[in-house]
Amino acid sequence: MGRPPAEKHSEPSRARNWVEITSRMRPLRTIFQPVREAPGSILCVDDDRNLCQILSEALGGEGYAVRSVFDGDQALAELTEDPPDLVLLDLILPRKDGFAVLERLRAMNAPICDIPVVLITGCSPTPQNRERAKSLSVAEFLTKPVPLIDLLAVVARHAGEQKPEDLRNDSPRPGARIESRSPGLSGSLDDLSLPALLHHLHGLRATGVLHLANGKKRKWIQLRDGYPRAIRSNLINECLGNYLVRCGKISQAAFAESRRRTKPGRLQGEILVAMEILSEEEISAALCAQADEKFFEAFSWKSGTYRFERGVGLERANSLGVERSPANLILRGVREQTPIKLVEDYICSHADCFLAPAESPFYQFQEVDLESSHEELLARLDGSRRLAEFLKADADLKRTLYAMLACGLLELRGGDRQSAKPSPSPRRDVRLQQEVKGEELRARLTGLVDQMRKQTYFEILGVDESASAEVLQAAYQKRAAQLHPDHYRRSGDAVAHLASEAFAQINLAYQTLTDSRRRSEYVLNQRKGQRDADRQRESEQALEAEVQFQEGQRLLAQRAYERALEAFGVALQLYPDAGEYHAHYGWTLHLCHPDEPDIASEAIEHVRRGIKLAGQRETSYLFMGRLCKVIGRVELAEKMFTRAVQLEPGCVEALRELRLINLRRHKSKGLIGRLLRR
Repeated sequence: MGRPPAEKHSEPSRARNWVEITSRMRPLRTIFQPVREAPGSILCVDDDRNLCQILSEALGGEGYAVRSVFDGDQALAELTEDPPDLVLLDLILPRKDGFAVLERLRAMNAPICDIPVVLITGCSPTPQNRERAKSLSVAEFLTKPVPLIDLLAVVARHAGEQKPEDLRNDSPRPGARIESRSPGLSGSLDDLSLPALLHHLHGLRATGVLHLANGKKRKWIQLRDGYPRAIRSNLINECLGNYLVRCGKISQAAFAESRRRTKPGRLQGEILVAMEILSEEEISAALCAQADEKFFEAFSWKSGTYRFERGVGLERANSLGVERSPANLILRGVREQTPIKLVEDYICSHADCFLAPAESPFYQFQEVDLESSHEELLARLDGSRRLAEFLKADADLKRTLYAMLACGLLELRGGDRQSAKPSPSPRRDVRLQQEVKGEELRARLTGLVDQMRKQTYFEILGVDESASAEVLQAAYQKRAAQLHPDHYRRSGDAVAHLASEAFAQINLAYQTLTDSRRRSEYVLNQRKGQRDADRQRESEQALEAEVQFQEGQRLLAQRAYERALEAFGVALQLYPDAGEYHAHYGWTLHLCHPDEPDIASEAIEHVRRGIKLAGQRETSYLFMGRLCKVIGRVELAEKMFTRAVQLEPGCVEALRELRLINLRRHKSKGLIGRLLRR
């Protein structure tokens, strides 16, 4: 066929066409602009869909383009169709496990075969696994749970560091399936339940504020290292006055009068104490119960959204205290508030899966308080019973199983993995937190860590040099249960550092002694008397600092101020970043020189430093309030005592100081009034 005849154009038509052509041309400055690099792409491969969603949102917020798949076959399909810059690969997967995926990947043509892979496992890796990972050129081999800050550092090393703001004007390449590019960790509670969300934030050691929304309802939860520490709510019925009326603690008339007397900066609890309606102890107990009500009410939500802001703080919130682990909070929230239909729907959707104890040591040894009957059942679950068997169980047991799955103490295994039955967990055989409490627990840890510093890896695990792999595993689990960081959260930052370091040391001892090559090298080094002092220096200093701090507290209680000041000073020299050390040193310095203004200024600086380093410790605000009273700044002192009560409703000393300030204020007003009437 010939071409169609050309049309004849007039001059105006030609001019119009030239304008259209030139208008579509990009300016030269646009053509020669440097091409912006596409964001680093990450393929997350894990059968835990909740974890994939968390990682997708967290990495997406850092500027990476993240995709998730949930089994080995899907992973290979994605690698072939759209190769990523980095693969986060779980070791245990349905269909094909992580090693099978790796072997197929390394057998592909370049450049796909050279993609860096970070292998992740939920249990302690065996020597054979490490050797196999090394032979397959694994970039890094991580053990769950991986703190978020560490995971981001690993991803940045192998996929390049990204900036979220760099993506604002970029368009994804055609065909790319980007699962998350949101500024931060956010999503729907329909897709990721609140128990699962709290569990994974605990595993990621997340610090920041979790925003929850359900319709007009709003909740804000302060997290520190993955532990819920404080709660705030916008619900009027959850304010202290309404809570007290609802519980029958005060009358509606008393509530109305306390509202009438409320002024900016004044706490309603303080007003009720001043009105002599409730005691300081009753207000303290009510604040704790009110915080629990705010927190656990969110477990009843059937839908909603969440958003996590990393590294930020939360003001004007009720303290949840530090004595309960996330696993215990999840257990109580599910048992008391989660709708049974939601639990039953979950059981039905996973009915064919098998229940087994968690293999991750960190999750195995979480602090959780179960009823004896449930505890016995948990000990009998060995991977041979399907979840469907519990469909007709009572509601309390179904809720308990759901909570145990949510917080990682139990895990589901598919039909192809039920034969891999892990050994029963000895988590309940050693419950150190039941043996000792409070300061005794703190002193016990200090002694244990001090002893570990002088021990070999064999002595740390309590075995001899000829111990078999089975003996090492049993010893390791027993020791890990004793020193799990959950037991020491309430004892201060330096103590928490010691517990985490001790737990890591036990893991290092176990991994070294179960690897034949590393074990031989270690034994040889021990015989030659070689020690790596640099690796332990920081922990040794933290240990000695804690010993000195405890001695200072003892002397302070005995009013031996000069000697207490000396002990606190030594603790500060050894561990200068502990806020509670600065606060105690500043307060004791004032007690040693109560009549010297220059010393008072120095004491205030130390306490201010303590507040900056440990802003969630009510003791620092209590000391600052007392020092402000000494220098005559009563209004600032009142604010400091108020902040102490907000952080710890059980701080009776701060409540007492507020009550004294309030009484003096009323007496002063009465005297002025009499003078003016004369």
